[in-house]
Amino acid sequence: MAADTLHVIFFTDIHVTPGNPQDSLFRIAVAEANASDADLVIFGGDLTNTGSDSELPHVYELMSRLEKPWFTVMGNHETTWSESGCTTFRHIFGHDGRVAHRAGGYLFLGYNCGPYMKMADGVIRTEDLAWLERQVADARPGERLISLCHYPLNKDLTNRQQVTETLKRLGIPASLYGHYHCLDLRNFDGIAGIPGRALAGKPGEPPGYTLLDFYADSVRIREKILGKAPRTRYAIRLKDDPQILSLPCDPMPPAPDYGQRMELILQDSAMVLTGAAFCGEMLYYGNSQGVLRAYDTRKGREAWRHKFPDGLYTTPLCTDKLVVVGAASGGIWAFDARTGREKWHVPTETAVVGDGLTDGDALYIGLGIGSLGKIDLRSGKLLWRYDYGHGQAQGRPTLAGDKLVFGAWNRFLYCLDAATGNRLWSWNNGSRSVFLSPGHVVPRIAGDKVFIVAPDRFTTCLDLATGHGIWRDNSRKSRETTGISDDGKLFYYKTMDGELVALDTTADSYREVWCTDLGWGYEYNSCPAFERDGIVYVAGRLGQVAAVRTDGKLLWSVKCCNSAGNDFRQAPDGSLWITFAEGKVFRLP
Repeated sequence: MAADTLHVIFFTDIHVTPGNPQDSLFRIAVAEANASDADLVIFGGDLTNTGSDSELPHVYELMSRLEKPWFTVMGNHETTWSESGCTTFRHIFGHDGRVAHRAGGYLFLGYNCGPYMKMADGVIRTEDLAWLERQVADARPGERLISLCHYPLNKDLTNRQQVTETLKRLGIPASLYGHYHCLDLRNFDGIAGIPGRALAGKPGEPPGYTLLDFYADSVRIREKILGKAPRTRYAIRLKDDPQILSLPCDPMPPAPDYGQRMELILQDSAMVLTGAAFCGEMLYYGNSQGVLRAYDTRKGREAWRHKFPDGLYTTPLCTDKLVVVGAASGGIWAFDARTGREKWHVPTETAVVGDGLTDGDALYIGLGIGSLGKIDLRSGKLLWRYDYGHGQAQGRPTLAGDKLVFGAWNRFLYCLDAATGNRLWSWNNGSRSVFLSPGHVVPRIAGDKVFIVAPDRFTTCLDLATGHGIWRDNSRKSRETTGISDDGKLFYYKTMDGELVALDTTADSYREVWCTDLGWGYEYNSCPAFERDGIVYVAGRLGQVAAVRTDGKLLWSVKCCNSAGNDFRQAPDGSLWITFAEGKVFRLP
């Protein structure tokens, strides 16, 4: 090999939280980087653990101590649990995770992998692929191209085939990746997968990072243990290396096949991470580019749109000829459902990413980090505000009489007096981990009981009046998806083994009425279940939809696309609609 042309330090999965072990380890790594001969430092995402507004400024300050040029993308720990809807990252780092950086004749093209604001498989946004096209079109003659994405470009991406085909067509032969925390070469459909190790390493492994020495047509991959000399792990050609091509590729996902069960109504040009709402024949949803779209289902065309500065994550609500939405750029907004003219706006101090609930003339919705409020729908006046501290209230609240129940990403479930906003009780599962919070759960209420499932994989029943636990059960691995029968006698939840379970809500202990295998295998999508005319509908992480009769009989299960379902909504004509992350909107007659 010739002499090195570009020395790169590749940090990924550093997972810094103020005061945690990685905080101290990263400070040592930065000092080593400054004393090295590196020309460039690249960060591959997962800079933090939760992407919180306290973690991001802290890790940025540590990164800014580098005396070398550096740049970064986001990882799933920045995008999945971000309390700011990923806006704080942009404010601090100056970009939204898409970054083009030139060094030593190379053009590094970094982009995000998701998932965005909910547990799901990764996905490269359509707008990010279009950005890649533009960057390559503007590349300088002879410039060598390298992709950077936190996720490996394999089965962990729902649109992996589209991504690798795009990179190959654009002449990008290799992609840097992290996420797996180890130094394993990968074959991404003929594209070289160049790994970075995690800072802390696996249990029993010493902390360290990765060194990449780029030559004209090859790269040497070395592991650098803190305080030790580096050792070479691999040396590969960037294009068509036999070591890479001999590695197996993940199989391509099966093609969608939904027959007559569902009808594809529209394909948005961006990701859709909200459910839909209806006002008459008008359909409303938001996309990742911040567009609130009104679509006339009768005429099959857009009626109006409103553009926000950042992506939309809250499902719009329609009531009294208004369409209401919360914005990651801040604020709750109400528009005339027919014309799109703004009717009122309630400002908030931080991003609004949670779903709301309407009841008569009242709207209940999170007001950003650490608070939830009640708003008069006619005037937009804030009637009360309950401040619970920190974390977003992302899942839709539930109302039963004068009691409002909701969960937050701070480990707690709350019950408030709906009239005054006073707290009646709060409950948590005893865990100190915010990842196990009921933050993206729709609580279900039947009689005098509250039912939830959460990432702690327990099914929990609480007394509505007091919040005291009635029972908790982890005989099945439940996670976030909930539903309730029209008569309130059955509580539905989905397991991580791809089962739909129905519980007897009148029982004083955990009692299953039935458990139906949906045939999906591993599953964690949070899309709520929906009952219509004696049939329960559920959606999965890989574009599946199933219909289960209320006696537990599986009627059908189809694959309509490749991404996570967001939410079901019934139209005035009785039809059922569902949106998917890849921007598809389907109708179930």
